[in-house]
Amino acid sequence: MASLPPPSFIIQTENFMLRPIGREDASLALESWTEDETAVEMLNTKRRQWSIAEQVAYFAKYEGQRTRFLLGLFPHGQNEPVGLFIIKLRAEDDLMLVTHLIGDRQWRGTGASREASIGIFDFFFNKLNFKKAKANVRPSNRSMQWLLLNGGWRREAHLTRHLRERSSGDRADVLVFGILADEWRASRASAKTVRRRNGEPRRGLPGRS
Repeated sequence: MASLPPPSFIIQTENFMLRPIGREDASLALESWTEDETAVEMLNTKRRQWSIAEQVAYFAKYEGQRTRFLLGLFPHGQNEPVGLFIIKLRAEDDLMLVTHLIGDRQWRGTGASREASIGIFDFFFNKLNFKKAKANVRPSNRSMQWLLLNGGWRREAHLTRHLRERSSGDRADVLVFGILADEWRASRASAKTVRRRNGEPRRGLPGRS
């Protein structure tokens, strides 16, 4: 059976650090995240400015949880996260559900998601012995579907009117993707880390890949 991670842990990659995010990480830099349609969809919330108070309340929901983690994606040398990963664990089934968002639009399309995923799955598959990961994606989110399929994931199900949208009360379809740990290891070699411009420090904005 898979092991649960400790309450506090850090995952390091070449360009990023991932760790559980807390209420002290609420920041003005994150206020614009929920004005973006991608973030609204991922967080299943209403489009608005994300106030400090709302950030604190959202982050606090994950504090002290052993099977649900909200990880912040921090570029090395930067105090504010540029993205979030939500990890939900069923250790008795060796199964994890992963959702992620690059909230800072300047980091989208740079390979940051792929590099962060390498660190996350190295940790949960290779260290904690989880055997499978799943991800739920809206049918309209073509870029996320491409990212998953290009990374070796398969589409496993189409759930009709599965999700209730908090912004409207309507119900939406969800696509379920999955990948086994051994399949991920086989595809890992093709994953790329973030490129940087020549001479650019790691805390700077990434070069486009």
